[in-house]
Amino acid sequence: MTASHTIQAADLLELTASILHKNGLPHADARIVADSLVDADLRGVSSHGVLRMETYLQRLNNRVMNPTPQLKTLSETPATAVLDGDNGFGQVVSQRAVDILLAKTKDTPLAAVSVRNSNHFGAAAYWAAQLAEHDLIGITVSNVEPLMPAPGGAEARIGNNPLSVVVPALTHRPIVVDMATSVVPLGKILNAKSKGEAIPEGWGVDSSGQPTTVPDEVINGGSLFPVGGPKGYGLAIIVEVLSALLSGGEFGTDIHSMYQELESPNRISHFFMAIKVSAFLDPQIFKASVDRYIDQIKNSALAPGSDAIRMPGEIELRVKDKNTQDGISLPASVTEGLMALARKAHVGEDLINNLPTA
Repeated sequence: MTASHTIQAADLLELTASILHKNGLPHADARIVADSLVDADLRGVSSHGVLRMETYLQRLNNRVMNPTPQLKTLSETPATAVLDGDNGFGQVVSQRAVDILLAKTKDTPLAAVSVRNSNHFGAAAYWAAQLAEHDLIGITVSNVEPLMPAPGGAEARIGNNPLSVVVPALTHRPIVVDMATSVVPLGKILNAKSKGEAIPEGWGVDSSGQPTTVPDEVINGGSLFPVGGPKGYGLAIIVEVLSALLSGGEFGTDIHSMYQELESPNRISHFFMAIKVSAFLDPQIFKASVDRYIDQIKNSALAPGSDAIRMPGEIELRVKDKNTQDGISLPASVTEGLMALARKAHVGEDLINNLPTA
C-alpha cells in the first residue's frame, strides 16, 4: 500500500500559496491558484490538486507561464467579453472572468466570457460553483492539448476538454456536474502514477494504440479514451468551439502539451457562462423545484446491491466535509515533492514543518 500523509487544508493552502508567491506570483494571485488546488484535494479530486504544482513551477521557471500577466479585454458588450490571458495562470485568468460575469449579471440575464492564451485552470467546477453561489447557473468549459483520437483515428487530435455545470438548490447541496470528455481526465493517470499504481484497462492506450494499465505509457505519447465513444468525442468538439474558436484562441495540434512540451506556452482557452435564475423564475421557487427534483431521484427504488442514489457532485461534497474536519490525505510522493519545492523557494520553515513526514 502506498504511503500517505495527512495535512490540514489551511496549512496546505498557506504552504502552496507561499511557494507560488516566492516564485513570482503576487500574493493575491498566488492565493487564487492555491485555493483552487487545495479545494480540489478537499473534494477528493486529487487529479486537479497540489500534485500539479511541480509541473506548474517547471513551466513557470521555463518562462512559458507568466507570473504577472497583463490581462486584456479584447472585445466587450453588456453581456459578453473576450479576454486575453497573457499566458498567465489559468486560475488567475478564470477568476477575472468569473468576476466579470458576476458584474454583468447584475444588469443582464445571461452573460458569457471567453478567454484565450491561458493555461490549466484546475477543476472546472471550482469556477461554476462560484457562480451558483449567486443564484446563477454556472457553466464552465475549457480546451486542452490533443489527448484523444477521433473515432476511427489513430492519433490524438482533440483534447479531453472538460466541462462543468453547477445548479443551485434550496436546502440540498447544489447539483455539480464536473467531467472530462474522456473516460477519466489525464490528472487521474498522473495521480495513479504518484501513488505507484496501475490504471484500469479502458482508461487509455500507449503510443502504439494498444490498451495499457501503465500510467507512463499513457502520459508519454499515449492517448485517452473518449467517454461514451462518439458522444464524448462530439462533446469535446463543441467545448473546443465554445472556448477556442469563439475566442480566436489556439486549438487542436496548435496547442502545446502541458507535460511533454515544458518549454512551450500551453495557450489554451476557456468559456464561462452565467444564467441568472431570477430572469426566468423567482430564485426561491426555482431552488425549491431543484430540491423536489433531487428528492424524486434520490427516493426512487434502489437496484440490487445499491445502498443509495447520489446526485452529481454529492460524493465530492461529502468528501470535502470529511477532509475539512479530518485533513487531506496526500501520497507521500506529493508531500515530499511539495517540501522540495518549498525549500527550493526558501519558504519559511514554519510552513514546511506543517507538512507531515511520517
